[in-house]
Amino acid sequence: MISKKSKVILILCVFAFVFVSALASYTAYAVYALKTEPITYKSQIYSVKSGFTQATVIDDFAPNLVAKYIYKIYFKFNPQFTAIQKGDYFVGGKKTLLELLHDMVQGNVVIKKYPTFTIAEGTNLMRILNSISKRSLKDDKFSLLISTPDKLMQEALKEHQDLLSFIDGPYENLEGFIAPATYPMYEKEPYFKMFKVGLIKQLQYLKQAWDKRAKNEEIKNPYQALILASLIEKETSLDSERKLVSAVFLNRLRLKMRLQTDPTVMYGINKVFVGKLTRRHLKTDHAYNTYTRAGLPPSPICMPSKPSIEAALSPEKSKALYFVAKSYSPKDGHVFTNSLQEHNKAVKEYRKSVKQYLAKLKKANQDAKDTKASTQANSKAQAKTTDPNKADNNNITEADIDTAIVTENDEDVISITVDP
Repeated sequence: MISKKSKVILILCVFAFVFVSALASYTAYAVYALKTEPITYKSQIYSVKSGFTQATVIDDFAPNLVAKYIYKIYFKFNPQFTAIQKGDYFVGGKKTLLELLHDMVQGNVVIKKYPTFTIAEGTNLMRILNSISKRSLKDDKFSLLISTPDKLMQEALKEHQDLLSFIDGPYENLEGFIAPATYPMYEKEPYFKMFKVGLIKQLQYLKQAWDKRAKNEEIKNPYQALILASLIEKETSLDSERKLVSAVFLNRLRLKMRLQTDPTVMYGINKVFVGKLTRRHLKTDHAYNTYTRAGLPPSPICMPSKPSIEAALSPEKSKALYFVAKSYSPKDGHVFTNSLQEHNKAVKEYRKSVKQYLAKLKKANQDAKDTKASTQANSKAQAKTTDPNKADNNNITEADIDTAIVTENDEDVISITVDP
């Protein structure tokens, strides 16, 4: 007969056998699941932050305490999964924990695609703010600081006090200070970060050019250089001309001649000026009218590019005092002259070129209308007709001429500007 003690030992042995068998089975299953079963997480992205270890990841993904213990033992014998790297990793519901840890060791981080915002060369602050107002992204910090530009500048440059001192800032006007570029719109503070990066980049460009500047008595400080760069930016889009345009402006400043540049007048009338610039505009005095006032305008008039900044501080050696467009196309550049007589001759040639182009344009559009009308008349079966008097969308129009158009028929009109 089996004693009571023996029965207890037997029962314990049976339980131990069952427990060990179950544990062995679950261990085998847990290791199998580690290699084959997709893991889930509260979001599709898992962020490995500073201080995270392999154990941190296991704690977040193990389904229970037993699995957690088994995983940790498994990885003690598989040290190749230990050195995980910081970053964001895609979980996605299809990867196993082993595959996720492999990504973390390899550094296969998720590369986020952010929407972008482009600040074009020659655009101005008002146009940038208008574009921002049409977007759905919110940035409370930017909204608060943009009404006090000097505070925004201080906040953006708090880690770059050398740049703030370099420009003798902060300034109450951000015009000219943001580098033209395409910026990513991050989730947090997208516009403030754009202005911060653009401001730092622009001042770094300006400082580099200032340190290498040619001897010049007309430009007395970096801010004046930025103003001149903005005028150059608005007058030409050709890199080959920027230093010549700079030379003209500097020559005129040296000789106490008024700059007489149309873009400053437009800026003073309306930051988003569109339409005809007339002689009345040129005669109406305001702070930015370089026809009625000597010297540089009080601030930049746009966001100048790096080449324009360099041109402002390293001009071409030239005696030119005037320039005018060669033709209707800005791609053709300008004619630079040393005297008023030469300039007037160049202006006459420019007007002639534009007049010929407009005549050619008018004929081409009329021919297109006639052809369209003829085609429609010859069509035997047409469910819906199109008005032949409407210009085809592919026709060239006067709005395609994005340079100043001087006319002989209307002497009061100086130039026509279309909305960019």
